[in-house]
Amino acid sequence: MSVALLDETSVVAHLRGRGLVGSGPVTVSALGGGVSNVVLAVDDGRRALVVKQALPRLRVEAEWTAPTDRTLTEADALVLTAAVTPGAVPAVVDRDDERNVLVLERAPAGWRDWKADLLGGTADAAVAARLGDVLARWHTATTDPAALPPRVLDGGDAFERLRVEPFYRRVAAQVPGSLGDRILATADAMAARHTCFVHGDFSPKNVLVAPDGPDLWAIDFEVAHHGDPAFDLAFLLCHLSLKAVHRPASAAGYAECATAFAGAYARGAGPDLTPDWPHVLRHTGCLTLARVRGASPAEYLTAAERETAWRLGVDLVTGAVAGPDDLCTRLTEGR
Repeated sequence: MSVALLDETSVVAHLRGRGLVGSGPVTVSALGGGVSNVVLAVDDGRRALVVKQALPRLRVEAEWTAPTDRTLTEADALVLTAAVTPGAVPAVVDRDDERNVLVLERAPAGWRDWKADLLGGTADAAVAARLGDVLARWHTATTDPAALPPRVLDGGDAFERLRVEPFYRRVAAQVPGSLGDRILATADAMAARHTCFVHGDFSPKNVLVAPDGPDLWAIDFEVAHHGDPAFDLAFLLCHLSLKAVHRPASAAGYAECATAFAGAYARGAGPDLTPDWPHVLRHTGCLTLARVRGASPAEYLTAAERETAWRLGVDLVTGAVAGPDDLCTRLTEGR
């Protein structure tokens, strides 16, 4: 059954019906930055909220659909991670399971997404280290499947449709032969690993940072699932690598962030979740290739930068990059 999507004209009535805003003036604005949800900022003078509702079809050129109840998976994941890392995620204010609507507290004024900082050439290794520590805490606290809410435990369908199919299988279909086979083998290896909670979209655009540090929030948990922790590590390393390709003058800073992130994660994860770095880097390569030729290419890369990113991705997938240190060397040397 289709559900009517909220917009700037209907969201206030929805929130009033649920007792979340007052009868006085309310300001509403659409928040950008995403392709998979309706995201609205709402303020009634008492508190600032964010309202999310999943789109059945993503706002991209290619046909790309996903289950709309992933908003409810996000709600459960936020409650789970808030208990593990208090203050590192926004609070859930309300959820409407019939309309798949999630209401969150909004970040304080002045907070910004980390992607904007990175694209501007500001690479703060302290943020990266904090993210590595937060991610390690999530992963280590959830190795027992009994610790996961049912929607997260069963979140593989949204992950398959929003990550595996567009980022692995669709790219592999474009490169038949050994490279395509390696991409598919990497995806299959990931599918066989059910280790812990996985965020699934651990990207700089989904990190909000305070203007004066050290506070930050991780957001956008709609593809959270029980799976392979390597994916979260690879997702962030991929984005740092792409920023280095795009802004070679700042590559040393991005490489420092990658080192800080990987190091903090390895220290926090402990022996049971010691990263399998060859496996992580193969995923980093697959994701890098996907941001060149997949369903959601990195919008900031020029044609020449896409070629450089493609070469890096091939080397990562084929094992030509030995480990995180080797990757950072590649980034700083612009290869």
